[in-house]
Amino acid sequence: MKTLKISQIQFEAKPTPQENCNQLEKFYKKALKFKPDLICTPECSNIITSDKKHLFKFANFQNDCPVLTMTKKFAKKNKIYINIGSLLLKKKNQKKLVNRSFIIDENGKIKSYYDKIHMFDVNISKIEKHKESASFKPGQKIIITKIKKIKFGLTICYDLRFPKLYRELAKRGAQIILSPAAFTVPSGKAHWEILTRARAIENTVFLIATNMCGTHHTKRKTYGHSVLVNPWGKLLNKGFKNSVILNTNINLKDIFDVRKKIPSLNHG
Repeated sequence: MKTLKISQIQFEAKPTPQENCNQLEKFYKKALKFKPDLICTPECSNIITSDKKHLFKFANFQNDCPVLTMTKKFAKKNKIYINIGSLLLKKKNQKKLVNRSFIIDENGKIKSYYDKIHMFDVNISKIEKHKESASFKPGQKIIITKIKKIKFGLTICYDLRFPKLYRELAKRGAQIILSPAAFTVPSGKAHWEILTRARAIENTVFLIATNMCGTHHTKRKTYGHSVLVNPWGKLLNKGFKNSVILNTNINLKDIFDVRKKIPSLNHG
């Protein structure tokens, strides 16, 4: 069994994709010191805002996205895999955007992508409401991909509240599940750590949950507190409310050991 080195970039997104491209490139360069096998970023890595006009003005098409273009070049140059947690992108002949997670391989190619299935339509409080379905078209496909012969399941943020998706990924062989996010502060404080640990425990997988942090355009706030959880539910690493790179070594033997102790995947 192998060990994998994971770098998670928790950062505070600025108002435009180009600004976030510049930020992320600096973080990628810092992460290289750890020599990671995989770098992970949060949901909304190109843009996050509560202003629909601003979102539609600045969101790019996939071919024009500065974050995606820069990441592909960086991955190729440094022979490294990168999970862009998600990009909010325009799609030709479609009024709504997609919320899309990418796996970029060590040759700088898009190996896989996943469109967020569950739309974040919520009323957190009198002052905080979100209706993703008004601006985004939901994905339909469950996605598993391989990185260095290890099966990864792809999810995004609000998906975390839907255990069936995680179970299906685990049933299809996922050993590690990626859960990039831009969790709100109230729901983050109440639910983030509990949900991430629960999904890891019940599916006996590593869960890599990389969250956005800080205050963004239109004063939208995100929770931070990125985590990496092992199949026993132990937090191997944890961020707090500020920008940070979390570097973690994970031992894939842990999956085998936990599934031997508690073979719950065999029973439903």
